[in-house]
Amino acid sequence: MANNQQISINDLSFTYRHDSKTVLHDISVSAPLNSIIGIIGNHNAGKTTLCRLLAGIIPNMMSGQLSGDIHIGNLSPTHDWSALNRQTGFVLQDPASQLSGLADTVADEIAFDLLNHGVAEAEIQRRVADVAAQLQLTAQLQQSPNSLSGGQLQRLAIATAIVTEPTLLILDNPTSEMDPQGRRAFFEWLRRIKNTTILLVSNEIDDLCEIADRLWLLADGELVSQGTPLEVINQLKSEWQIGTPKIYQLAKLMDWSLGADLFPVNINQLRGCLHDRDSN
Repeated sequence: MANNQQISINDLSFTYRHDSKTVLHDISVSAPLNSIIGIIGNHNAGKTTLCRLLAGIIPNMMSGQLSGDIHIGNLSPTHDWSALNRQTGFVLQDPASQLSGLADTVADEIAFDLLNHGVAEAEIQRRVADVAAQLQLTAQLQQSPNSLSGGQLQRLAIATAIVTEPTLLILDNPTSEMDPQGRRAFFEWLRRIKNTTILLVSNEIDDLCEIADRLWLLADGELVSQGTPLEVINQLKSEWQIGTPKIYQLAKLMDWSLGADLFPVNINQLRGCLHDRDSN
């Protein structure tokens, strides 16, 4: 029976149609709702496929051989996609591919789904202004989407995903085109989001360890590690080819341990570690 307070994945395997290689193998994992889950792994680990399954794009829009099940709360992306889709924001790796292509301005692009759902004009204007401010797009609202930089396009794609106020937000490598300042602002913004379950594929391991409640680590289609960032980073194996946070590297070099051979992976853990050392 599904737990309506968690994401639950059970014995999940998937192979794309006309492809002999299984992309995901027997994945079982769970995490509480309203948490931030970082999904990490090297190239071809299966991260994007897992996002598509969580969003219901597989099997509802892309087919293949699927076994096992997913529940997000009491909803299944396979069996309850219509209901779940109304609650889900999904940001693709290529931001331009999820824009409508029909909007003359950034404001119109952000408003596109709201117009299609018959939201009142005053509410549309409020939401567009709100998400534009959140994602630093206010100055670009009257520009053409075609005039935006790569990082601005990614922020626009995120804006179109959150303007419908989803309770599930799936982000597949959403900062790849952002400069360091834009990336830092994005992760700070994520930290402030409330009452939303966030699944985030990212290579930015330092940033992930600052905000994520859980990490799911994929390697060659298998879930090889899962837990808090502290647990996962301290259990990495070289064959998984995952970089470590700079804070972890420094702490290990200086032998600043939290005990039990665990080294801090974010700034708060490092501060706590140093405070404890100074107190002793």
